[in-house]
Amino acid sequence: MPKTTKKRTPKAGPYIQTARARKTPGKTVRVGGTQIIKGKKGQKPLAFKKGGLHAQLGVPQGEKIPASKMQAASSGKYGKLAQKRARFAKNVLASGRKTAMARRRGK
Repeated sequence: MPKTTKKRTPKAGPYIQTARARKTPGKTVRVGGTQIIKGKKGQKPLAFKKGGLHAQLGVPQGEKIPASKMQAASSGKYGKLAQKRARFAKNVLASGRKTAMARRRGK
């Protein structure tokens, strides 16, 4: 007689399973230490580790990363992963902040 396994539902709170994160409404969802930015229609969600670049560059979370360290990370002096994270922070995250700031000014 085969055993039946019961599916477990994810716990409530800020950390939910990845499959569920894609179905929940909103723009960003935290999954473990990873944050997911939901994509628009036809785009897949972007997942990144929050504070990962700060940890790699040795800058405490909450402080701004110095331009010299950001430039070094972008050029690859801290490794390939830091280079990807710096590029992501510069292009994706900064553009979101600029858009939000422009919308605030318009109101």
